[in-house]
Amino acid sequence: MQAFHRIGRRGQFPRLAVIGCGGVASDRHLPALARLGWRPELLIDPQAERALALARRWNVRRVAEDVAELRPGEIEAALVATNPTSHASVSLPLLENGVHLFVEKPLASSWQDCQAMLKAAAIHSVCLAVGHMRRFLFVNRWVKALLDRGALGEITGFDVREGTNCHLPTSGRLAAVRMAAGTGLHSPALWNRESAGGGVLLDTGAHSLDTLLWWLGEARVLGCRDDALGGVECNALVEIALPNGATGMVELSRTRTLRNTAIVTGRRGAIEVSLHRNAIISAHPEDLANFKLEGRSGARMPNERLHEDMFKRELQDWLGAIRTAGQPFVTGASAAAAIQAIDHAYRHRRPLHRPWAAHGRGASDGHLQGRRVLVTGASGFIGGQLVEKLILEEGAKVRAAIRNFRHAARVARFAADTVELRRFDMAVGRNGAMDGIHRLVDGCDVLFHLARDIHSPQANEAGIRAIAEACGRAGARLVYVSSLSVYEPLPDAPLTEASPMGQQPDNDKFRAQLELMRLIREGAVEATIMQPTIVYGPFSEYWTDRPADMLMDGAVILPAPGDGICNALYVDDLVQALILAAGRDEALGERFLISGPEHPTWLDFHRAYEQALGRDGAIRLMARDEMARRNRRTNGLLPFPGARRLLGRRPLRRALRFASHRWLSERGQAALRQFREQGRWAATRNAAEPREFLPSARLLDLYAAKCPVQIDKARRLLGYEPEFGLERGMQRTAHYLKWRAAS
Repeated sequence: MQAFHRIGRRGQFPRLAVIGCGGVASDRHLPALARLGWRPELLIDPQAERALALARRWNVRRVAEDVAELRPGEIEAALVATNPTSHASVSLPLLENGVHLFVEKPLASSWQDCQAMLKAAAIHSVCLAVGHMRRFLFVNRWVKALLDRGALGEITGFDVREGTNCHLPTSGRLAAVRMAAGTGLHSPALWNRESAGGGVLLDTGAHSLDTLLWWLGEARVLGCRDDALGGVECNALVEIALPNGATGMVELSRTRTLRNTAIVTGRRGAIEVSLHRNAIISAHPEDLANFKLEGRSGARMPNERLHEDMFKRELQDWLGAIRTAGQPFVTGASAAAAIQAIDHAYRHRRPLHRPWAAHGRGASDGHLQGRRVLVTGASGFIGGQLVEKLILEEGAKVRAAIRNFRHAARVARFAADTVELRRFDMAVGRNGAMDGIHRLVDGCDVLFHLARDIHSPQANEAGIRAIAEACGRAGARLVYVSSLSVYEPLPDAPLTEASPMGQQPDNDKFRAQLELMRLIREGAVEATIMQPTIVYGPFSEYWTDRPADMLMDGAVILPAPGDGICNALYVDDLVQALILAAGRDEALGERFLISGPEHPTWLDFHRAYEQALGRDGAIRLMARDEMARRNRRTNGLLPFPGARRLLGRRPLRRALRFASHRWLSERGQAALRQFREQGRWAATRNAAEPREFLPSARLLDLYAAKCPVQIDKARRLLGYEPEFGLERGMQRTAHYLKWRAAS
C-alpha cells in the first residue's frame, strides 16, 4: 500500500488552497470546510471578482487568478474544482510539488490524464482523493457490504437509470443563486465540450459508473449510444459486461426524469436502491433488507443528506488520510476505473436511435446554407426543434439565445462551429440594455424570435421593440412567432388572418404582436408574424407531456358532445413554415396562421394520445354547463378574474407552494398541487377515486370552439404544405412518449 508523507500535528489543519470557485466549491465545498473548521489559505479562480466575493464570505485571506501565483511552500493541500478538462493540467504541477490533492469528480476527462495523475501521485507520495461523495452514503456502503458477503449469489444482471429533466422549471434559493452566478447546470462551461469534456455520461455518469464499478468490481464496456452531434450528449445508454458474462445497462438523461435507482440481480435474489438517498426500493427475498452494516439493517438506515452531509464526510475523510498518512476512502486509482469505462464508451460510441427525429430535405432550398441565423428561445420546445432543423437540414450557422443555460441540453448536442450559445433575457429590452441586444443580433442574417418573459407582458412588448430596432440596424430579417391565442375567444366560424383579434391587455403575445405590427407599418423592420395553432410533438410540455400525464394518471374531462375543433399542428410542420417565411419576400410585412392539414376534434386529439399510451376509457364527456358550474364551485375563493390572473403568476404560485409545505394540511397541499397543474382550485376527493382533470375556464372555451383555422394565405404566399395529419404526427409522437416513459 502506498505510504504518504504526513503533515503537521494531530488536530492541525494543512494549509489549503481551493482552486476553482464555481458552483460546487461555493455551494458545497466551502460550507463543508467551514463545518469542519478548516479555513483555506487562499482561493484561486480566473474570475477574480467571484473569488473575492467568496473570500469575503468565508474570511479567506488571499485570492489569486492562477495556480502559478502560488508562493513556494504556501500550501500543503489543494482542493481542485475547476472544469473537468483542466483537472490534469492544474493537478500535475501540484502533485509534483508534493501537494496533497482532493479532486472534484471526475478525476479527469480522459483515461490518459488519469494515468498521468496517478503516476505523479505515486512518485511523489502524496494523497490523491476524488470527490465521489455518493460512496459515503450509507445505502451504497450497505449494498457494497451485501454484495461482498455474497448475499445475492453470482451476479446475473444490473440496471441503473439516472436522469433529471433539466428543461423543467426549477425553484428554490440555490437554483436562483446558481442561475444568477452562472454556476452548476446554469454554467455555460457545462454545455461546452472543450471545457466540460463530455455531457451527461462524464458528468452524472461519473457518479453512477463509479458506484456500480465499486460494487461489482472489474467490468468492461460493450457499447455506448448517445445523442451528441459534435457537442455534449444529453442522453446516453451504456452496456457493460462482468467477467462472468453477465451484462447490464446504465442509462443517463438530462431531458427525462428517470427512476434514479440501481437494480442488481443475482442467482439468490435482487435488490433495488435509490441513487440519491438512503432507501431500499425493493428486495427479493424480503429478508435481504435485514442485512446489517454497522449495526443497522437496510430497513433502518440513517437519515443522511446526500449533499450537505456527504460533502463534509468526504473532506473529513481526506483530511484524516493526510494526517495519518493513510488511504482515503475514494482513492485516485479506484475512481479512475469509471473514467476508463467512460473513455472507452466515448471512443466506441454510436448514435442513439431517435425514431421521431427523421430528417429530410431542407425547406429553404439552400437559402439559409452557411448563413448566420439567430434563434431566441432556442432551448424551448419549438426553438429546440427549429435549431435542429436549421443545422441538420438547412446547413445554417445558428446563434442560440438562451435565458437559462440549465435548459440548454438539446441545443448543446451540436458542435461549437454549428451552434453558438448566448445568454439572452427578454427583460433586457425593458431595462434598456440595448447594447446587449445589438451585440446579439450583430452579424446575423435572420432572426427567429420565440422567446417570451412569462412573468411580464411589458417585458415582451419592450423586448420586441428592442429586437426590431436591432434587426433594422443590422439589416436582419425578423420572423416573430406569435400565437393563435391573440384571436381568443375563438369564434364558431372559420378563422383567417382577416378575422378580428381579441381584446386581451394581459396577453403578452397580443401586446407584442400589436407593437411589432406598428413597427412594420412605420418601416422600422422587415418582419413576418407567424401565428401557430395547437403545436404538439416530442418535447412539448403543454400539448404532449401534460395530456399524456393526465391520461395516465386519471380521466380528462371534455365538453360534450366532443365536437370542438382542435387545430392540431405537428411541430415539424411549424418549423417548415418558419423557415419558408425567412426566405420569401412575399412574406415581408405579413402575418400567417399556421395549422395542420386537418381539423380534428379535441376528442380525436385526446383519443390519439389514449391509443399511443395504450389507455382506454380515460376520456369523459360532460355537459358544458355542468363543467362551468363545477369551475364556479371549486373557484369559489376566487370570484374576480383579476384574482385568478394574479394567482396564475409563477412568483405567487411558488410562494404559495412553499407556504403549503409548511402550514397546510395534506389535503390542502393536494388541492394546491392540482391548482398549479390545472390552473384552478379543485375540490378535495377521496384518494381511492380516479382523478379527474377538469379544464380551466379558458381551456373550456378553447375545447368547445368550432373554429377551423384556414391556412390558404400561407399556402399561397409561402408555399407551405403541411405534411403531418393527426395520424402521422401521433405516430412520431408515440415513439417519443414510449421513450419518455421508459425508466
